[in-house]
Amino acid sequence: MKRKDTKKGMHMRIIVIGGMNLDLMGVPEGTLLFRDSNPGKIMLRPGGVGRNIASRLKTLGAQVSLLTALGNDDRTDMLTGFCLGEGIDLSLSVKTNCPCPTYLCIHDEKGDMAAAVSDMIALDCLTPTVMEARIDQINAFDACVIDANLSAATLQYIGQHVGIPLIADPVSTVKAQRLRGILPLLTAIKPNQLEAAALTGENHPDAAAQTLRAMGVKNVFISMGAEGVYFSGPGEKGAMPAQKLPTVPLTGAGDALCAGLTLALAAGKSPRECARMGCQAAHDALMVAGR
Repeated sequence: MKRKDTKKGMHMRIIVIGGMNLDLMGVPEGTLLFRDSNPGKIMLRPGGVGRNIASRLKTLGAQVSLLTALGNDDRTDMLTGFCLGEGIDLSLSVKTNCPCPTYLCIHDEKGDMAAAVSDMIALDCLTPTVMEARIDQINAFDACVIDANLSAATLQYIGQHVGIPLIADPVSTVKAQRLRGILPLLTAIKPNQLEAAALTGENHPDAAAQTLRAMGVKNVFISMGAEGVYFSGPGEKGAMPAQKLPTVPLTGAGDALCAGLTLALAAGKSPRECARMGCQAAHDALMVAGR
């Protein structure tokens, strides 16, 4: 399907299709003791790759709709409340009879994850049939972001029927494999270095990007953490360094990078300018988080 032209400027309407879940994180006060009750802090916050990207897009000034799977319990009410409070539209989302998608993790005293359990069965309800019923509404947006929490069949349907710029976040090295069937249909992909290597077998960003281009992806943006992003697209490629930051956790930088890239791609910017705007969005998000 031919992709339609997008409007110039940054007042874009973006749809994100992917995961949203409630994150529960426990952090002990001292050394983590297994098989025991540990005094500490328990934090609750909205999460999920799709939701996080939608949140960053909203912060950047876009009108955002999130198409995700909603549960049927009080946790779902809490999670939807977070989204609606941010101004993220959920009218295209699917109400299921499943528990609210939830991610539970325990960190050790160093801040590293010691164990985690994820209950994401509701996401199985994001089927090709659901996308078919909403495809005209999806195509009315300026760009679409998908994450690989979706099934391979659902990703395939979206890739074949969406006619607006389509940007994919692989989510993880395992889930990235679900994108293989639609690589030639993507306007852009935003993997980290591990995800890019899992898809291509290449460890160097330049080699991985060129392989992904050869596999059909039009624009590749490989997140390199504190080193910035490697970009490759029609007519240009290179590394865009990240701006200097004080010592802050880098959590959330990838989602913000994807949001910045998406708005730039929807506005018809060059690959280099997309990389620059993505890095700027990541920098701004980390500065706010580090305050």
